[in-house]
Amino acid sequence: MTERQAFSSDTGSDKELDRALTDVLRSSPLDSQALERIRVAVEKEWRTSTTLHRRSRAIRRWGWASLAAAVLVIAVTTAWFTKFAGEPVVFGSISRSDGNGVDVHHVGDLLRAGDTVRAHGPMLVLLAAGGSVRIAADSTVDITSATEIRLERGKIYVDLPPVPAASARLNVWTHAGMVEHVGTGFEVLSDDTSVRIRVREGRIRLRAVPGAAGNSNVILAAAGTELLAVSGDGIVRRQVPTYGSDWLWVANLAPTYEIEGQPLLNFLQWVSRELGRRLEFSDPEARDIAARTILHGSIRDHDPLDALANVLATTSLRYEILGDAIRVNSDR
Repeated sequence: MTERQAFSSDTGSDKELDRALTDVLRSSPLDSQALERIRVAVEKEWRTSTTLHRRSRAIRRWGWASLAAAVLVIAVTTAWFTKFAGEPVVFGSISRSDGNGVDVHHVGDLLRAGDTVRAHGPMLVLLAAGGSVRIAADSTVDITSATEIRLERGKIYVDLPPVPAASARLNVWTHAGMVEHVGTGFEVLSDDTSVRIRVREGRIRLRAVPGAAGNSNVILAAAGTELLAVSGDGIVRRQVPTYGSDWLWVANLAPTYEIEGQPLLNFLQWVSRELGRRLEFSDPEARDIAARTILHGSIRDHDPLDALANVLATTSLRYEILGDAIRVNSDR
């Protein structure tokens, strides 16, 4: 085996090479002016670099702030749109449904704009804004908005509270035109050839289709008035009673009145309104007793006339029906 020998060189030659390199690379010291020029150039470069860095950070901050603001606007707009353009507005809820009920909907269901109700049996709808719509059997009602419906066929009764309620408003579209709520209680019947409107309380305004009302297409009708619009024959007006057998279907669908803790007088006024008959007292003592008597219990599942008999049986008062009045007497 052999070994590689270490590299060797001539010592004299190395010294001469070192002197040659030193002479070539040696430079003269910089004077004060050259040093100042270098300092100024370096400082200028540093300031430029610092300014650009600050601007870059400011731009980045502004960009993120703008992005955050845009995201906030989008979120608020989305929430607003979802609120107002999301689910259809609620019209009311089904409180009672007798007979065979209704297609699709059931007691307790909410009714919204766009829904169609086909009632096979009598039905009570409590409105979201207050009041009620009572729907007779074999009726079809289209709900077009929170304050408008269209009666395709059948019979309905619109009952809005007589107390101040700015939001309680309901208009009914029919083949003969639009019935506008002005007062509080009215019935509308519609079939293929005619539309009949009976006002029980307050007033209504009928905006008839052109030609149906003769010289005017706006007709006002007060309580006790019937308007009958027959295709091709214009509109006939006549007086009708606000009580009697024709209105029993309305009383039978009355919303339940909670008597617990209520004065007897308030209950009697409710019965009077539901039956379409005036409330009379035979003497001041009878009215005073009605005002002082506080009721307890429930009249649920009783129509207004049955409830009247049952409630007064527990007091010292008696009643009788005389024509268009309910007369209350005291036992003296």
